[in-house]
Amino acid sequence: MRQFNVSYLAVVRGDNLVSKYYRSEQSEYGSIGKAGKHATPEVFERLVKEMVLPKVVHLDGNKVTKVSTTLLDGFDCYYGTSDNSTVYVCFTTHDMPKILPLRVLAELKSMENETDKQLDENIQLIIRQFQEELLSYHDSGPAEATEQDLQEIIQIMNDNIDKFLQRQERVSLLVDRTSKLNQSSYNFKRKAVRIKTKMWWQNIKLCSTLVLVGLILIFLIWVVVHFA
Repeated sequence: MRQFNVSYLAVVRGDNLVSKYYRSEQSEYGSIGKAGKHATPEVFERLVKEMVLPKVVHLDGNKVTKVSTTLLDGFDCYYGTSDNSTVYVCFTTHDMPKILPLRVLAELKSMENETDKQLDENIQLIIRQFQEELLSYHDSGPAEATEQDLQEIIQIMNDNIDKFLQRQERVSLLVDRTSKLNQSSYNFKRKAVRIKTKMWWQNIKLCSTLVLVGLILIFLIWVVVHFA
């Protein structure tokens, strides 16, 4: 049975990379081709920093979002967020079961991932449990038939997850647009308050100037009347 894995996973808190996990895609099944030559930890880290984090939408609950655009040929990108402003970003090859990154990201949120070693051990544990669950679908039939059955099960999972992720993406997009609308409304309100305050001070200055001019005129008239 094929051994599944995630290619890269980063735990980011604020602007700091807390821990990271990386596995090369070279295996008995070959590699992912030319894209694999560029899939280095440095490339993944730069993609996370420059392409993923700026577009992250923080969602309540244990939710995972798939990045709609292809950041690196041959790879899918997923991310999840937690209540303490931690972002978990995961890259997997296109041929991996789509339930795997969702499960890894969801379960990591309840684990300690402060070091690369902790993150590595946690991911390996989750993947091992995932593999054991897949093995539970095995029957007593030939190995070829069993492998084909597993592929059919994985395909059904992928189809269902695609539908879920499409809905999730629409929710994320709606949340993102709502956040931008709220921010625009807030900025407009702040600008309106600043303009109102500025106009109030201008009115105060104008009134003060008029009062001062009036007092000067009264004083001049008084001087003319008494000393003429």
